Amino acid sequence: MNGAGSPVARRAVTVMIYLVVLVFVLPFYWMAVLATHDNASIYHFPPPLLPGGNLSANWTRLVEVVPVLRAMGNSILVAVAHTALVLLLASLVGYGFSRFRQAPGARWMWRALLATIFIPGLVGLIPWYVLIARLGWIDTLWPLIIPGAANGFAVFWMRQVITQTVPADLYDAARIDGASDWRTYWTVVLPLIRPGLGALGVWTFMGTWTAFQIPLIVLNSQENFTLPLALANLNTLYGQDTAAVMLGSVISVLPIFVAFLLAAKQFMAGLTAGALKG
Repeated sequence: MNGAGSPVARRAVTVMIYLVVLVFVLPFYWMAVLATHDNASIYHFPPPLLPGGNLSANWTRLVEVVPVLRAMGNSILVAVAHTALVLLLASLVGYGFSRFRQAPGARWMWRALLATIFIPGLVGLIPWYVLIARLGWIDTLWPLIIPGAANGFAVFWMRQVITQTVPADLYDAARIDGASDWRTYWTVVLPLIRPGLGALGVWTFMGTWTAFQIPLIVLNSQENFTLPLALANLNTLYGQDTAAVMLGSVISVLPIFVAFLLAAKQFMAGLTAGALKG
């Protein structure tokens, strides 16, 4: 019998998988546990490993210093709106680059787009800030939603997904049926590229949700703070209230888990909907 397929080998692989999962999950579990204890218990040795009864008090102190619910609402608005814009623009532009590769100037435009991926964002930070200030967007949520929606990497990703997923025969069939380019994109391309959209959506949502530098630069009023900025402000204003900070961190992580679970279901649905029999 092949050693790789033996029961002992399978058990060993299973144990290793569980250990790896434990390594990744344990910090989040411990963070959630510490969010239910007071500060004295957190710094006690040995540290607590089971939930405590101080969750309500920690929540009260948290909302007294930081408008957590408003900050979470701002973060949800920014992350959802920005992700939706990125997916729309990236899929449209990627569809254009994939389908009309022989159009005049397409090759040069593609090279120019690839060049933007290798330019560090900090290089254009000052001109970007001047533009945002002239638009009157300082201390608003607009700079967090609109400017980054034209994302070179997202376009590159969607162009590769569409090229590898949608065969040219489908374009020909849609043209024979009288479908316009827009209808082909909406009814033929989108159902087939759901897995790629799901992966890009999760990546964009997580990056937008955890963004700290740009909100720190453009947001001045506490009522406009996103959640990461509000939590950083909490640690500054309220000293070392570790329990409250841990509770805020748990709250900030939960939407990421929810987004991942929703995208995972969409990923599987897209695989079955976009399957082609050749």
